[in-house]
Amino acid sequence: MGFIMFQAFRHSSGRQGHQLFRWQNYHKSVLAIRREDVNAWERRAPLAPRHIKALTSLGYKVLVQPSNRRAIHEKDYVKAGGIIQEDISEACVILGVKKPPEDKLIPKKIYAFFSHTIKAQEANMSLLDEILRKDIRLIDYEKMVDHRGVRVVAFGKWAGVAGMINILHGMGLRFLALGHHTPFMHIGMAHNYRNSSQAVQAVRDCGYEISLGLMPKSIGPVTFVFTGTGNVSKGAQEMFNALPCEFVEPHELKEVSRTGDLRKVYGTVLSRHHHLVRKTDGAYDPAEYDKHPELYTSRFSTDIAPYATCVINGIYWEQHTPRLLSRQDAQRLLAPLKPSASATEGCPELPHKLLAICDISADTGGSIEFMTECTTIDSPFCMYDADLHIIHDSVEGLGILMCSIDNLPAQLPIESTECFGDMLFPYIEEMFTFLEDTQGGLQHKVSQHNQQNGTFNN
Repeated sequence: MGFIMFQAFRHSSGRQGHQLFRWQNYHKSVLAIRREDVNAWERRAPLAPRHIKALTSLGYKVLVQPSNRRAIHEKDYVKAGGIIQEDISEACVILGVKKPPEDKLIPKKIYAFFSHTIKAQEANMSLLDEILRKDIRLIDYEKMVDHRGVRVVAFGKWAGVAGMINILHGMGLRFLALGHHTPFMHIGMAHNYRNSSQAVQAVRDCGYEISLGLMPKSIGPVTFVFTGTGNVSKGAQEMFNALPCEFVEPHELKEVSRTGDLRKVYGTVLSRHHHLVRKTDGAYDPAEYDKHPELYTSRFSTDIAPYATCVINGIYWEQHTPRLLSRQDAQRLLAPLKPSASATEGCPELPHKLLAICDISADTGGSIEFMTECTTIDSPFCMYDADLHIIHDSVEGLGILMCSIDNLPAQLPIESTECFGDMLFPYIEEMFTFLEDTQGGLQHKVSQHNQQNGTFNN
């Protein structure tokens, strides 16, 4: 037993079609949604009531463990046909979002959740041992991929949305600590809003004040850099678009950071070719980079970061690939700027251009080398002092404001659940086919449900 990898494929006709709705009636096929208990903030579920309604109408029995913490109320699951009960041992397939406690794993079941074991993460190796010992089949959502190896179920967009809301709130606090009241002070943390629409309205209200010219002039133009082009970056940009914003090319960032209009904010989206260069000649070959990333280096710290007020990092980092920022880069970027003659005690200039980093990837020691530990929803921000190489919890003092929460979608639990469930639902029936799989293989092909290229790429 152990991991199962789902792999989507194209039909022979060339269409990305699906046959997943030719549902088979498995006798006594029972699905369970387990209660999330990894931490107090985990209020998501893998499926929403509308998915339960579709399953029960097809003859499946769906058990839902009771939970007052779950953001979607139990009565909505009951109305959809779900059965609320503590004992889920009757279920063949048990779905969750995060890992269950080891002592609550039921032997000889099929479990699906984010296990965080595929990189042999030391903290979760005992969980994997227990899964093997109890003869459990684990479907890890991270290993559900299409024919290109791209994940088909993920929370990426909502990590981007929540991360962007949080860092705008954090920038308001940081600006205030540096002596500036700004419209960003009117934006709260993502979980303070009932849904993303409420958050969008708060960001629009902030943007309205920016458009009226209410940003302090001594701050200068505010610029945002979005790394990556996947769902994380797109989710962050979706929220950013509620501000009076203008997107520019990366090579234009230097100019707008100096002479841009204070009645708007500026953004740029960074792809690999904008900052990765071969060490020998400064060229970029995407095919070569995929095979030999160690031959390349990043110019992010010299060509982009000096002109960014805030960096929104959404890229996945692997060993041997170039980092965006190192500790030495941070020291250079945080060197105090020479104050102009117009600066006064009551209207100070910023100590340095780069004020904040929202590392949505939450990859400790990864593309942002000095992001060595994640922050939390309870304590979302910290300051990195590059000279002393220390991290402190206050938004005051020297350094870069850091936000690197590793469970951002939990701040918008209802929309995250509905979106994730839409992606997961087409594959539910295939999970039951493992009950009849006597091969015990690691790969199992499932047909693809309206899969568009890049749609689910994080």
